[in-house]
Amino acid sequence: MRALVYCLIVSATFWSARVSAKTVNFAYNTPTLSGTLPIVVAQDFGFFAAEGLEVKTVFIRGGPTAMAALVGGGVDYTFVAGVAAVRAIAQNAPMLIISGMQPYMDYTLIGAKGLSTVNDLKGKVVGVTGPGGVAEFAAVEGLAKKGMVRDRDYKILYGVGNSPARAQALETGKIQASPFSFLERLELEKKGFPAIFDIGEAIPGFPFVVIASGKQKIDNDPDGIVALLRAINRGLEFLKKSRDKVAEVVINKNTFGDPAMVRRVINQFADLYSTSISRKDIDALISATRIEAEAKRLGGPDKFFTQQFLTKALGQSR
Repeated sequence: MRALVYCLIVSATFWSARVSAKTVNFAYNTPTLSGTLPIVVAQDFGFFAAEGLEVKTVFIRGGPTAMAALVGGGVDYTFVAGVAAVRAIAQNAPMLIISGMQPYMDYTLIGAKGLSTVNDLKGKVVGVTGPGGVAEFAAVEGLAKKGMVRDRDYKILYGVGNSPARAQALETGKIQASPFSFLERLELEKKGFPAIFDIGEAIPGFPFVVIASGKQKIDNDPDGIVALLRAINRGLEFLKKSRDKVAEVVINKNTFGDPAMVRRVINQFADLYSTSISRKDIDALISATRIEAEAKRLGGPDKFFTQQFLTKALGQSR
């Protein structure tokens, strides 16, 4: 009888938590495991539920579209490239960066077949998607760290296209190098394209991906934001300590492909994710986006982010 009563109490408590859970929508624009793993962990291991949150993920192709949904109230939060976030805020988008997520530039400079070193790129063409984007910044700044000067040692070609288009451009000889993500690198290396160097190692500590929220959410639901960030941070701590458990759950989903690849991604990124964000990080994004004048006019880095929610979340995580 006692066991039955206990089960009824537990069931009632769980049901009450489900009923009272606050639903929030979280957008992401990269449907890869590395781009969604922090949310997957917080969902599947109960960290959101423990905070009274029911987080629904929404795939929205493209950072600008995701941010438009954010400021329009269609979603509550979004993962977004840091440079895209500060550019949007400088253009008066009513949103703020509330947390970091991936302080590591997930790009490797991949070369055409037959190349092997940075020096092999002298006099060659590096292809990127467009001017002012993070791919251009990654390539130019990464090569600068290796002693290569744009327009003196190599040329940048705009408008090459997305990752498949850039890979094809490498194959046809239209370009001789381009930046690609970790997963893209693995696929290209299988096809014989060489990794020239890891741009993330050349430019350490760069806020590549951040979490942003709209000002309406920030004004109206501060406790909800703290709860969400606390859940994500606890999930990241769990990920670092329990990679095998996470890998098992992700593999059982049968969503992210080959089990060996899943484990490689988890091992690559588990120690890289971080919710921390600082004024120095925002300065780096402003510099990368080349909007120093606009940022100064708006009042500096503090107009692009807020630390208040993350500070509370981290303080309550200890």
